[in-house]
Amino acid sequence: MKPIKSSIKPIPTKLGTVQTVNMNTGEVTGEKKNAMTMLPPPPSVCQECAVDHKPEYPHNQQSLAYQYYFYARHGRWPTWTDAMAHCTDEEKAYWRKELVEEIKKNGMPVPDDLIERKTAGR
Repeated sequence: MKPIKSSIKPIPTKLGTVQTVNMNTGEVTGEKKNAMTMLPPPPSVCQECAVDHKPEYPHNQQSLAYQYYFYARHGRWPTWTDAMAHCTDEEKAYWRKELVEEIKKNGMPVPDDLIERKTAGR
């Protein structure tokens, strides 16, 4: 397996906050940032989602590594649209269709970002 080339440096991702609380008063007495650390994925897989996929394919939005990687950088959880932001329009259309079919087949609600919006004509 050939390593995926990426401009992303494999550094541990730190996020989260731990609060120390006085159990008698409920007062927060201390706060520590970066309470959790995730080690980088192996060099042979995508450095953003820790999955072995072609660079032109979307990241795995369901990957815990991708979710925390994205959250640490953007302060919110990723959508499927975020995971395929680097893809061509053709790839996005293909994956959007496949994801919607699979989600519906499993009886789950389709996320808003995957619902195709029709633009109003004049």
